[in-house]
Amino acid sequence: MAFHHRDEKWWLPVHRVPPGGLHNKTRKQLQHKRDCANQILKAAMAINSNTLAEMEVPEPYLDSLPKNGRSTLGDIIYHYITSDQFSPECLLDCLDLSTEYQALEVTNRVEASVYVWRRRVAAKPVNGLGRSSSARSSWGMVKDMMVDSEKRELLLAEQSEGLLICLKQRFSRLTQTSLDMSKIQYNKDVGKSILEGYSRVLESLASNIVTRIDDLLNIDELNGHAEHFAATGR
Repeated sequence: MAFHHRDEKWWLPVHRVPPGGLHNKTRKQLQHKRDCANQILKAAMAINSNTLAEMEVPEPYLDSLPKNGRSTLGDIIYHYITSDQFSPECLLDCLDLSTEYQALEVTNRVEASVYVWRRRVAAKPVNGLGRSSSARSSWGMVKDMMVDSEKRELLLAEQSEGLLICLKQRFSRLTQTSLDMSKIQYNKDVGKSILEGYSRVLESLASNIVTRIDDLLNIDELNGHAEHFAATGR
């Protein structure tokens, strides 16, 4: 029995299993290899993620960000994030993330909003030293407003970070974000570059092995069901 690939995998050989299906010993060996490859995949993903996290955020990336987080997120996500009943999981359930492209686009927007709000807070003046005593009363009112604004933006940054974590957990095999690619492009640490590149290649190879074995085990299972229905006439 053969298993035909989807159009996007047309270049891969077609999976085939013998008429009686895979032998139990063969199936167990494949499952063991699959589990080993999956452990390598998880380790490579963790190394790659940690390496990227240790790279500095490039100035060109920061300079390319919009001036405010709302325009970065879009009205729908911004409305949910600023809600008193905000829940990252509920928000993700409401969004259309049916394709990898859509999930990556939302991830890029959420990740950018974190840096927009963090940068806005960091750019605000710390205090009002040097102001005349006659202006201190007015300055106190302005300062209170600035503190409230700063707290709100810090909260929004935290909300976005929470949403970003949920996104990356739900789509653990998502391709690199705009920030990741920017870090790789502008990184000057040779050691980190080698570690990131090596772990990324290892991650891709392990992922392909896991996927191929899963496809073969699935077609073997389908073959077993087909033979059962043929034998029982149902």
